[in-house]
Amino acid sequence: MKRRILIFLVCTLLTLGICFAGAQERDVEALPDEPSEVEIPPFEAGEEALPSEEEIPAFEAEEETAVPKEVPAEEAAVEEPGKAVEKPAARKRVLPEEAIPEGMEVVLKAYEVKRGDCLWNIADLYYRNPFLWQEIWRYNKYIQDPHWIFPGDDLIIPTYQRVERLAEVPQEMEVRLEELKPGAEYQRDIFIAPPDFKFDGYIAGVKEKKVMTAYGDLVFIDLGKRQNVKPKTRYTVYREGDEVIHPATGELMGIMVEKIGVLEVTIDIGEDNSTALIIDSRKPIEIGDSIKLQAKLEERETEQ
Repeated sequence: MKRRILIFLVCTLLTLGICFAGAQERDVEALPDEPSEVEIPPFEAGEEALPSEEEIPAFEAEEETAVPKEVPAEEAAVEEPGKAVEKPAARKRVLPEEAIPEGMEVVLKAYEVKRGDCLWNIADLYYRNPFLWQEIWRYNKYIQDPHWIFPGDDLIIPTYQRVERLAEVPQEMEVRLEELKPGAEYQRDIFIAPPDFKFDGYIAGVKEKKVMTAYGDLVFIDLGKRQNVKPKTRYTVYREGDEVIHPATGELMGIMVEKIGVLEVTIDIGEDNSTALIIDSRKPIEIGDSIKLQAKLEERETEQ
């Protein structure tokens, strides 16, 4: 009996061993062949080909080119006050074309919105009729909602004046800027300057890099000994705004100009640049803002 059991166990073990060996042979046959040196045929039409190494974008090269190689204009101006600063291109305000009453002409004025203003009370100020607020809005379409204007917004105010015309001369659309009397630009916060309005220089840099440059800070201007700049000389700081375009001819009529501060030159004067102290600022002073000598106002008043 024991002998039969032993023979049965041996046969079972042999059977299991044979089965296990057969399974291993099948697994080996299922493995893929080793890669050969035979050239792989190209992809047939309709199959997506993988990009070659030359077509794969070089990510490392992109990261290198993303790093700016030049110093921003503001930082460069801080270190080099005499370096020229590029001014941003001005926006354009094309005036609306409209029918002007016979014997009248449009004279454009400028107004800076103050706290508590609305087009209703501004129209009352200029026209003595608040219901004419749409006349102002039509010339300032950059304001999307006429019910929302904010302090610091620059408005063009159209006013109408009577002019004498000859009967035989056909009426033409006449729009002109408000006449700037000598010295008037120094007294007004904002005005429309004619195209030939000249500035003496501009802010070329700041002494210390800050979030906001204002009263008490030092700046560099592009004027020096060659321009006869003296200590204690004062300059008015202006900021140029939008260009005003004639509605009929499309020509440039003037530029919106805003008075934002006053500078006083220190004893640090170079050949073509000087250091100046901000003694008055209504808005932050920025690199590129224009300046004009205040002494010219006193000279004009003396001549008159």
